[in-house]
Amino acid sequence: MDDAKKTSAYADLMRLVNGYQISQAIHVAASLGVADHLHDTACSIEELASRTASHPGALYRLLRALASVGVLHEGENKTFSLTAMGECLRSDAPMPVGDWAAHIGRPYIWQSWGHLLHSVRTGEVGFENLYKQSAWEFRAANPEENAFFDRAMTASSQSVVQAAVDAYDFGQFRHIADIGGGQGQLLSGILSANPHVRGILFDQPHVVIRAKDVLARYGLAIRSSLAMRTSWRMAASMSAEMLLRCPRRRLSRRSSV
Repeated sequence: MDDAKKTSAYADLMRLVNGYQISQAIHVAASLGVADHLHDTACSIEELASRTASHPGALYRLLRALASVGVLHEGENKTFSLTAMGECLRSDAPMPVGDWAAHIGRPYIWQSWGHLLHSVRTGEVGFENLYKQSAWEFRAANPEENAFFDRAMTASSQSVVQAAVDAYDFGQFRHIADIGGGQGQLLSGILSANPHVRGILFDQPHVVIRAKDVLARYGLAIRSSLAMRTSWRMAASMSAEMLLRCPRRRLSRRSSV
């Protein structure tokens, strides 16, 4: 390997090693709602600091870091605007990332990944080693963290709804059950596109109870039902003609970290 390739490999690996810094920077920007404040036009750092109740100097350094990786654009006189990537952090983005970014930087998520080495060495769940309970039990006991998680899952589903509807003929079924479906964003999109289909949303009680608002927003309350269960065996016994997906292992399965 020549010197140029060695230098490039070193730089690429260092970028990956330090990637956690960018993840946390994006998390902070999402938590402060920076993208929504930059919705229409460029904004000065002083104005952004005022709107986000932040320290101007610290916020400037944060936004410069995000500009260096293409999330924001820095203009003259310490003004910032959104790039195409930054647009995805807006709360009204068609394919939103902001709620996911706000979730992944939460301290309990951040700290659990610090136990990855323990998981690899022992085969045990690092989260459970740290908190002495599963992630699902933790969120059930911590409503604020559960709310962050639910918003993140709803946003991630929103980004794939149209692709799923376009790619598959869900209209061939009378009933569709979304297993581990969170607040019902994906199920709502499928039912909206197929007016004759009825849906069942299956998830843990503290998750499903929050889905009523999402279903009502789409006018689907009378075409859908909520199933509050705690095991995959119960899910398999449901009388729907199709089990849609099991995306997030949120019922009784164990996560790796």
